[in-house]
Amino acid sequence: MADTNSPNKPILGFTPGGVVKSNEPKMDNPATPIAQVKQDKDEDLEKSYIDNRSVTIARVQDYSLYRRVNSKSLLDQVTYIGSSVSSSRILAGNKDEVNAYFPNIVGVASNNENFFTRVKQYLNNIMIKVDKNGKTFNTSFRYNHKKDYLEFKRREDEINAEYDATPRNNIIALRQALEIKINSLNALESEKWEYGNPINVEDYLMYRHCLVYKDIAKDVAFINVDSNVRFYFRDDAKEAANAEKKRREINKAKANYVTCLSDDSLFEAVYIQYALHYNLPVMPSLAESKLTKEENLDKFSTNEPALFNKIFSDGDKQIKALIEKLIARGELVRMSHNQNITTATGEFIGANISEAVIWFKNPDNTSAVNAFKAKLKLN
Repeated sequence: MADTNSPNKPILGFTPGGVVKSNEPKMDNPATPIAQVKQDKDEDLEKSYIDNRSVTIARVQDYSLYRRVNSKSLLDQVTYIGSSVSSSRILAGNKDEVNAYFPNIVGVASNNENFFTRVKQYLNNIMIKVDKNGKTFNTSFRYNHKKDYLEFKRREDEINAEYDATPRNNIIALRQALEIKINSLNALESEKWEYGNPINVEDYLMYRHCLVYKDIAKDVAFINVDSNVRFYFRDDAKEAANAEKKRREINKAKANYVTCLSDDSLFEAVYIQYALHYNLPVMPSLAESKLTKEENLDKFSTNEPALFNKIFSDGDKQIKALIEKLIARGELVRMSHNQNITTATGEFIGANISEAVIWFKNPDNTSAVNAFKAKLKLN
């Protein structure tokens, strides 16, 4: 939920970074470098700050085969985001915010007797054109003080973190969490008028309208779940950050893949996890040609870079590979309806692969582990 603490609350735990160097001659009682840095940082926090952002609303359309084939000759279908009773009520609900933002939009001063009538007319007649390129709103905000931005950013991050922690495979819980997130974000946005102003007021208000507009999916997980959804909500900064993160994972995966090629034991350990991920039999997979295995693992590292890197970085991957080979050979047994692992004679090894790894790493079991390894060499 949104933090109800005041945005003017001092930001705690702020650690100054770096040291200010000076060519000035030393004085009898000079300010320490740390004190100077703190003063500079404090002054910086009092300066105005622009948080540059944009949000794009894109269409959700299921094109027919005919339309895909003839997309170049057919005219583009234009759709519109209209007004909403609930959105109008929410945007007009904060009198102080309305007084701060709407006079320049509706052309009437906030103390004019027709002001709220004009505001309602504006909100009740919203019509936003969305073409194939989507509609992008400039949601940048100029804060009077940088410290205010940092406080709002902290609270926004908390709201997003709470939502991101919701299991994505539980659509009911995700829907409930999304409703809480939207309400919390809207409440947070409604406080900003006291601490600055939008760079583009009309764009900012239309973003606020879209935030609570029912026909717009705020998470792509709901695009194919709710038949009433006609648009989806895309945070351009977040999309760019995700793309950058994925690029880093891919680059890392490429380097890790090359490392695998130079170490047969490492390659085999990773390849076994690849086979298990796709429910492929371990021993037949290991029996494939070297070229086939290299091509498969290369493709896996490209398509699933984060998972590949996680497997590669697992410090226990070699032990896990040994256990899986023993299971495939029948020397160990994984139960059909749970993850328990035992010996062929029924001796309990572990409740799952993690516990089995602990058993194999236990010095007391060294002789038994060596016996298992010897059996693999004989087969």
